Amino acid sequence: MHFILVVDSVIVYEFPLNEHVRTLLKLERLFQQTLQLMKQDTPLAHHTALTTLFCLMEINARNEVKTDLQMDLSRLRQRLNLNRESQQPLPDRQDGIIQQIDHTLVALQALPARIDQVLREREWLAAIKQRANIPGGINEFDVPYYHYWQHLPATQRRADLVSWLAPALPVYHALDLVLRHLRESAQPVALLAQQGLYQQSLNGRHGHLLRIGLGSDEPVVPETSANRHAIHIRFLSFASPTPTCCAANIEFQLCFCSP
Repeated sequence: MHFILVVDSVIVYEFPLNEHVRTLLKLERLFQQTLQLMKQDTPLAHHTALTTLFCLMEINARNEVKTDLQMDLSRLRQRLNLNRESQQPLPDRQDGIIQQIDHTLVALQALPARIDQVLREREWLAAIKQRANIPGGINEFDVPYYHYWQHLPATQRRADLVSWLAPALPVYHALDLVLRHLRESAQPVALLAQQGLYQQSLNGRHGHLLRIGLGSDEPVVPETSANRHAIHIRFLSFASPTPTCCAANIEFQLCFCSP
């Protein structure tokens, strides 16, 4: 799975290099989708926001997300403090990051054992979650409570969504800090893929995230594979009905991100 972010005329493709970063990227996307959908007023948008909220709560429940984020933030704080102790310049922005880390760690520590408890306490919400993966499973005759909720004013539905999402927001703030630092840990390098292929030896480096930048006018998409020795990238023609490596030379940017 890859994650795409469009910035001006460049499309940035993000590829996680370990399961922890993969989970954080999934959660980031789900949080962003939920927050964006909540701003809208239609019952359909709020329905999609709710089912997306179920997904992010389930990922949280299945993974040690809270513990991993606490470790990530503690390591980041330690690195910033080492810079201070070694009298290396510490910009005001980094000093502010330390304060953000401290506040976020306190919020994470205060989280309940199950952040989805507020959803589990309402039987009709539990019924929706159970039926969400059944084709046509959510309808007025199976879940009349939900049908009523969808006819409430948009402001009331939004207030409910805000209250249901609130217990998970410390996780979102934490992963935002971690991923922002990870993305900023490397600068893009301009490279050329000969006949659509590129390989780079790692020489003992351990990365967490690959970011590949392509011009939006390039009708190709990247595919990556990596091991502890090297990363391999090939660019596939978007126009081809089957995955076919592009024969042209492709200019792209690469960030090898490691905290």
